[in-house]
Amino acid sequence: MNRFYLKKLIVAGGQHQSSVIEFNRGFNLIIGPSNTGKSFIMDCLDYALGATPSKRHPSKVLDANNGYELISLELITQGGYVTLNRKIGDSKIEVISADSSIENGRYSVSNQAKKNINSVFLSLLGIDSNHKILSSEKGDTQKLSWRTMLHFFFLRQPDIARETSPLITPGWNAPTPSIATLLFLLTSKDANNLQKQEDPAISKAKKKALLAYIQEKLDDLSKQRAELEKTVSQCEIVDNQNVIKDLKRQLQQIQNHIDTAISKGHCIMSKIYDLNGKLSECETVIHNFSILHQQYQSDIHRLEFIIDGSLESQNFPKVAHCPFCNSKITTPPDTKYIEASSAELEKIKSHIKGLFKAKESVEKKKQGVLLNIKKLEGQKNKIDLLISDVLTPQLYKLQQDLEEKMNFMRISGELECLRKNEVQYRKELFDKETEEEPVITKRKIIDFFDYDLIHGFEENLIKVLAASKIGGADTARLNMQNFDIEINGKSKPATMGGGFCALLNTITTYAMSEYIIDQNGYAPYFFATDSSLTQLSESEQIQKTNTIKHNFVKYLIDHALTRQVIMIEQKERMPFIPEENSDNGIHIIEFTKDKYVGRYGFLNDVFDTE
Repeated sequence: MNRFYLKKLIVAGGQHQSSVIEFNRGFNLIIGPSNTGKSFIMDCLDYALGATPSKRHPSKVLDANNGYELISLELITQGGYVTLNRKIGDSKIEVISADSSIENGRYSVSNQAKKNINSVFLSLLGIDSNHKILSSEKGDTQKLSWRTMLHFFFLRQPDIARETSPLITPGWNAPTPSIATLLFLLTSKDANNLQKQEDPAISKAKKKALLAYIQEKLDDLSKQRAELEKTVSQCEIVDNQNVIKDLKRQLQQIQNHIDTAISKGHCIMSKIYDLNGKLSECETVIHNFSILHQQYQSDIHRLEFIIDGSLESQNFPKVAHCPFCNSKITTPPDTKYIEASSAELEKIKSHIKGLFKAKESVEKKKQGVLLNIKKLEGQKNKIDLLISDVLTPQLYKLQQDLEEKMNFMRISGELECLRKNEVQYRKELFDKETEEEPVITKRKIIDFFDYDLIHGFEENLIKVLAASKIGGADTARLNMQNFDIEINGKSKPATMGGGFCALLNTITTYAMSEYIIDQNGYAPYFFATDSSLTQLSESEQIQKTNTIKHNFVKYLIDHALTRQVIMIEQKERMPFIPEENSDNGIHIIEFTKDKYVGRYGFLNDVFDTE
């Protein structure tokens, strides 16, 4: 079958520098913060692939193009390349082809036009445009459309987390056209091939098998009910609701005591911290007093040296000469240095006495602080012992009692549920046994899928789910009633939030489009998705390398050389960022939302485009 993939996207015009995104043939990861134009890339791709914006299918291309005028998309085909040029606001696409199977020209996006773009895309897949598919159970038909199949390999952000089946065209209430399109992509069967009517013998065999199945389920329920009744009978019958209420009250009281004790402990620790601060101040003052005392001692030694020296010098009288007769005379000794030094010495000794008194006062204050700290530490130890040795064991014992009572309530609830299910199965068994033989009047498209075809997809789906380490992966199946997958017998709306729905929808369409290729059916080589991981939050207790998101991204990386994948994600929501590796088919395009580092966003000269 013919395949094609996306090579280059260009948004140009409006006096802007052209904004270009180049894709490789493997895994293309486009990441960055919000408002950098990531989702605008998907809208541009969608617009170039023939989208007609409307209230039901809005597009930023019309609402937030920032003056750009032209979108150009280059495709690589098995026969060369094809470039699609579409002016913003125009309903026609200019096709420039180097592929001999595609004719150059201007094509309308309307399927009603004689020369429409639908025929180009079908030709790129090797499909002639004369096929019709069922559009209703009444037997109505419509033309096979490129836009009816695009959702199998192109997931826009507004559609990624929907609770309805990702295998049904977004926004369509009638599932028949989407399912009929999938049947054609897998088997080449169109409306002309779907004339199958079920053999009455097969209907009887199915009914018989269903009756046997219901009876088997009924037997299992009866057995489970008997086991639970035996378990309940061994438990002491008490007023569990009041007991649980009283246990919760006691638990709250104990918890309040613990909280009060902890609060007191914090208060005491705060006081200890304050006293430690005062203790530090005392020690600092005492230290400073010691230094000052040393300085005083040095001054005393210096002054005593001066006094002693002056006294000694008096023993050596100084001889001078008379200025008149020049005869020798003896001058009296100078005592002014001795007197000044003695006065200073007495002053310093007085300071030392005052210093001793001040130091003694601070030492006394320090001892008082130490005594208070010791007292508070004793109180804190008593509180800690109360919490660890008394209150916590009481809390643990009450929690165990509560868990035991709650477990009994759970078993009782399960028993009641089993009894109701048993009654329901008995009713279903009765209804099935008494119903009339069905008369086939509608042409249900799902009747044309055989088990082997669906089972092949389910195996492919389980492979991807298991690689992503999604719980219950081996139970995954396609529910033919709503044409959506279920895991552990439960549907998405019943058990899953938006984040998990987004990832599961991505895996479902990825596995289906991969299965179409494996079946040598009609499908392009590319798969594009926007925000598959953004909404999914996983427990912080799970190691990052063991999360579902991590394992799904790793699966895509490991299979990068088998198929083109374009994934757009918030950088901070990625489990890890792989490195650029062209040999392994890994291409990373990162927007920084920083005018000075890397590439700000998709559109040049435009900031906060979203």
